[in-house]
Amino acid sequence: MFGMNKIPLKLTLSVLGPTILILGFLLYLRVIWFVYPNKNIYQVDGLDVSNHQGVIDWKNVDARYKFVFVKATEAVTFVDKSFLKNAEGVKQSERLLGAYHFFHLNYDGAEQAENFINTVDGVIDLPPVIDFEFTGDPKTFGKSEIELRNELRKCIDKLEEYYKHKVIIYTTQDAYKFIIKDNIENPLWYRSIYIALNKDMPNVLFWQYHNSAKVKGINKPVDLNVFRGGMEELGDLIMKK
Repeated sequence: MFGMNKIPLKLTLSVLGPTILILGFLLYLRVIWFVYPNKNIYQVDGLDVSNHQGVIDWKNVDARYKFVFVKATEAVTFVDKSFLKNAEGVKQSERLLGAYHFFHLNYDGAEQAENFINTVDGVIDLPPVIDFEFTGDPKTFGKSEIELRNELRKCIDKLEEYYKHKVIIYTTQDAYKFIIKDNIENPLWYRSIYIALNKDMPNVLFWQYHNSAKVKGINKPVDLNVFRGGMEELGDLIMKK
């Protein structure tokens, strides 16, 4: 009996081994991915880009991507050098344009908002985004959760005062857990590339589910996103000029 049980185990391993290798290779080629959105819930596809993607041929990017968040700024002085070119390309390709500011934990929140406003002004269609992310316990950054939350709030308030619209917060698991959850009520753009997003998670409007996709017209890997709702609901987010 003991000897007979070894045979199925060997057969199982002989089948699983090549299967795992094939799946790994397909993931490497980005033919398959870890999670896929439920299109009955997340109905609109979009992208987010920065200077890291290089020169993008927006005319050849698949028309299925209806919105694009473009990196604009970081901290208090940094401006993404491809922002204007990308913003123009998105507009010319008749997609909805959004822009995001990468929030630095050790800079004044209001000054960071001013950097975004001075760079972006009113060119965007969608509400401004604060990219607020980190990994691990916030205590390792030398600031308390209260201090980080206060600086984020200052940035939010400054942007909302200028744009007269609720700011969207891009966030990762740890940033959400320690700083945002139960404290910040703004709509969210949530990053989850390995686990399908809980459809009941409050305030989530956008979901970044892929971080290295191949898209025609873009020479380097790019993030994929979806909007929770249809084009009509996405249109409701467009800010009045």
